[in-house]
Amino acid sequence: MTTFIRKLMMVLAICAASLSFAERTNFKGYPNYVSFDLPEEFKLEETNGNSIYRLFNPVQNVSGLITFYPQDRYETPGAAMDDIMKKLGLQFDMSTFTWNKESAAVSMYSGIIAGEKISGYGTATPVPSRKTVALILAYCPEELAAKNNSMMVSFVDSFFNDVDSYFIPGPMTSFTFPDSGKTLPVKLEIAGKKIETKVDSNARDGAQYLIDREYSVLLLYQKSDQWQKAWQRYYRMIFRDSYGRISTAAYDITEALASESADYTELAQKLLDWTTGMKYSQEAKTGGFSPLPSILLGQHSDCDSRSMLIAVIMQSINQDAIIFVSAEHHHAIAGLVSDHPGFAFTVDDRNYLTGDSTKTGITWGKISADQADQSKWIPVMLP
Repeated sequence: MTTFIRKLMMVLAICAASLSFAERTNFKGYPNYVSFDLPEEFKLEETNGNSIYRLFNPVQNVSGLITFYPQDRYETPGAAMDDIMKKLGLQFDMSTFTWNKESAAVSMYSGIIAGEKISGYGTATPVPSRKTVALILAYCPEELAAKNNSMMVSFVDSFFNDVDSYFIPGPMTSFTFPDSGKTLPVKLEIAGKKIETKVDSNARDGAQYLIDREYSVLLLYQKSDQWQKAWQRYYRMIFRDSYGRISTAAYDITEALASESADYTELAQKLLDWTTGMKYSQEAKTGGFSPLPSILLGQHSDCDSRSMLIAVIMQSINQDAIIFVSAEHHHAIAGLVSDHPGFAFTVDDRNYLTGDSTKTGITWGKISADQADQSKWIPVMLP
């Protein structure tokens, strides 16, 4: 067994990660990984010590309330949600479920807050490292609820309670599309290797739900000066959701390719060659993005979904991979940190070889001359 393969197997077993989101909301007294990747334009309005945070989006007229309670105050997160909803005098429907291996609760509610009729969503989830329960509420005036539905759900869904939660669907998505316990077979051929793997039977629908929801949030920023940040967040939310949904497939793919790869870049080249041979098509409704589980099951794909697929698989073996998107070129490419020579874009002092998943025969570190201006590309940093 080569040194590369031994190293790869160790990474597959451990799956460590270095978290480096540029756009995160953290909380004093909590580790940095306890955070939110909130939609743009939310502003912190007031706090009560280090336990209550109120946020407001003046453009969409959506409010957020984040509260931390000692875990021993309530028997379960569901009990916390039930108590707070009743104390606020709200009408609510609540369900409990499992998120990130812990009991959690979700609610849909309506009523009067500060003299105004409101509607909203919320979750209560543990924060194990601090022995607290995070209660997360998003709401807006009742007459705007239909318009702001995706924004409110996305706000609540953007919470991370530990390192593992950066690589699984958020609480709202997990509640709506939990793992079914049943799988669909996936048969692939990459670099001459026949690979048999699987995805959960709910993976396609869950991934599509997340993409549709986040695309509707993204459209709210079309005329905003925050559109680039909103675009980056759109892809970060897809990465988070996709990583957990195809983790088994990513493991099986990299394990199969490792034995005939000299290093990570050669493995990544096999992935690049594989994606260029996929059926190409766009989904206009979701900006062209195809769910990664669907791609593995044989559905068409576009440049950004292919680039994301490569990035997710490489990230699964702890390799620094990202994507770049361009409004000017209407295109997306993958980026990979590598010691191989070639054309690269520089982000945060790291050089990312570019990889175009739509051009047959291309190698990492090659780009068309008319697309080589880095100022025309927006980097999407991934954890």
